Amino acid sequence: MAQQVEIEFNNSLTKSEYTKLLSSLNLSEKDFYLQENYYYDTKDWKLKKLHSALRIRLFSDSAELTLKTPTGKDFLETTDNLSLKQGKLLLNTHTIKLDGHVAKQLTELNVNLKELFLFGSLVTKRYEKKIEQGLIVIDESSYGSKTDYELEFETNSREVGEVYFDHLLQLYSIKKRSTKNKIKRMMESS
Repeated sequence: MAQQVEIEFNNSLTKSEYTKLLSSLNLSEKDFYLQENYYYDTKDWKLKKLHSALRIRLFSDSAELTLKTPTGKDFLETTDNLSLKQGKLLLNTHTIKLDGHVAKQLTELNVNLKELFLFGSLVTKRYEKKIEQGLIVIDESSYGSKTDYELEFETNSREVGEVYFDHLLQLYSIKKRSTKNKIKRMMESS
């Protein structure tokens, strides 16, 4: 299990800003990877009401089950690593892994694992660039017939991250925009 506090800053991008940023950071088609995200909740939206999120994420050769729960301004991520075969099996059988750290956290939140259902999915083409201050992430996400673009910055320090993220936006002349998370954008598009 991996459990970590996610300190992340986000900003939506226009397609033009997205293209310019990839070029400025010397990122090309060989630098991206795809991830498929499948989101779960209960029929009465218990996780949404708790400002939490549960997903299965498939990569080309592995998968993971992750629960995000709020902790102050950030999120605590609890992740069970899965093989690609395990991830696909959970999706195909419409179940969630009943043992493991994510299941334990869900139980502590009084979420009945048998009530969880898949309510949406999206595919992200992700570019990453590691720098001294953290990780620059540039995403192109598709859900339904919609595609959007986003800049994320992940760091270990909220203070350092906030200063550097603002610097990054200014450096590339990107307008600061209030940005909803991917789940909200996906849900609003359907």
